[in-house]
Amino acid sequence: MSWDKRGRENELVTWKDVMEVERYVYTAGPDGEKFLRGLREGKILGRKCPRCGRVYVPPRMYCEDCFVENGEYVEVKEPYLDSFTTIYHDNADRRLDQPVTVGLVRFKGASGGLLAIVQGIPEIGKKVEIVEYGIPLRVRT
Repeated sequence: MSWDKRGRENELVTWKDVMEVERYVYTAGPDGEKFLRGLREGKILGRKCPRCGRVYVPPRMYCEDCFVENGEYVEVKEPYLDSFTTIYHDNADRRLDQPVTVGLVRFKGASGGLLAIVQGIPEIGKKVEIVEYGIPLRVRT
């Protein structure tokens, strides 16, 4: 194993070897499994804190404000585009045939958000329609 630093300090650091983490099997955990089942059913699920009422998307085990275990799972609605970027080149700096817009989709009344491929002309704060429930989401403006 070796780290290879090229050029100046702020440039890319690369890893040359197989990392042992590739040999492990990871699970999504209870919240992740519930969230993924929701996606398969065409729902976005969050988890609500029983003390402060904050809803986390994706679901979390504990409230980061109250430090208590979150309670019920709730379906969140009213997705909107919080931020976005348009990608014109791939990782090897080759120009893409079609630019890809990736955005952060948030939900009214919920904390957190999900990444999505954005179809249409993106506009921050604009409501979006979820056209494909997956990872990432696909949304239309």
